[in-house]
Amino acid sequence: MDRRRTGLLAGAVTLTALLALVVVSAAGALAFADEPCPPTAAVPLICPSGVVDASYSIKLEAKTGGGAGPPYSYTLLSASPPPGITLRSDGVVSGTPTQAGTWSFWVELCDMASNCGAQREFSITIVPRVLVITESAGPGTTGVPYSLALSAVMKSAPTTTSPPQSPVTWSVVNGQLPPGLTLGATDGVISGTPTTEGSYTFVTRAALVDGRSDTKALKIDVRAPVAIAARTVPRSEIGVPFQLALVASGGTGTYTWSLTSGTLPPGVALAANGTIAGTPRAGGAFRFTATATDTEGRKADYPGTLNVAQRLAIATQLLRPAKVGRAYRQKVVTTGGVIPKVLKVTRGPLPRGIRFDRRLGVLSGTPRKPGTYRITFLAMDALKAQSTKTLKLVVTA
Repeated sequence: MDRRRTGLLAGAVTLTALLALVVVSAAGALAFADEPCPPTAAVPLICPSGVVDASYSIKLEAKTGGGAGPPYSYTLLSASPPPGITLRSDGVVSGTPTQAGTWSFWVELCDMASNCGAQREFSITIVPRVLVITESAGPGTTGVPYSLALSAVMKSAPTTTSPPQSPVTWSVVNGQLPPGLTLGATDGVISGTPTTEGSYTFVTRAALVDGRSDTKALKIDVRAPVAIAARTVPRSEIGVPFQLALVASGGTGTYTWSLTSGTLPPGVALAANGTIAGTPRAGGAFRFTATATDTEGRKADYPGTLNVAQRLAIATQLLRPAKVGRAYRQKVVTTGGVIPKVLKVTRGPLPRGIRFDRRLGVLSGTPRKPGTYRITFLAMDALKAQSTKTLKLVVTA
């Protein structure tokens, strides 16, 4: 290439550069727009604040007519936005911040011709969020006082919380509390006495004066109290099968039964369905309390006493001898059992002139013929328990 051609090429390059410089100068200096992070006396520029766990989004802009014009690109030079927030090349700063604090970072602005003539420092402050930490509400019972204290904290990081630094105002923003219950606006306590059965779903809100708030959906199931039908404990006796079926109502309708105090006789137990049954092996008075508990914790008690009689028996061991022609009287005695009790003769015969009073259990009369008589007695009580004994009656001449 000759010197003349080389000179012409150099002149063209110089002219192109000068023309580009003239265009850039005519378009204005490359700079950031005043919004969304307006210039103040403070350095760096202060961007809108965000809240932990709340979606955040702003868009950095270039001043109109700056540099060679759009599209503009934005590059992070040093440091970084808050954790959870990123800077895109189109200037969008967005994300969900995960930690409270203040972060400063530098951004470089470039125009369509890749001229990067603006660099600024920005600052974003993330404040803690209000977080309702009450996860659920316990069940209620009609006619029974109810109280639940709602709780809120300030969450500043994934595992860091602290009490609110300003008063929290509580309210119900959706749904309905059970009739009879109210929510305290300042203390966050749901209290009162439920009056109506039902399932009540509602949304509570905890709010600070600066507008930060959190909501929580809760449900309170209100049911009738658990009750056990009052029943008289049947009489019982050693060796005689016994059964008492306790019946519960109210609550959820499903119950767990337990013996919460006292004891039952040996051989008798409380079943899962509320039935007390078995065959007593010991006599005496056994005091106990059976408790029915529904699936939500409501309870009802049944206090009872099981009186177990001794086994029915014929206690008389010998019959007093009788004499022909003389008046005779002998009582056959029973022990144990449950009244009324009856005695009868099942095998004899009785001596002539002697009769047996089943109600009184008495042999009486005037025997008319001597002899030895074997008599079998049967005793039966109100529970159909039986006892037999054969006794000998000697009648002399």
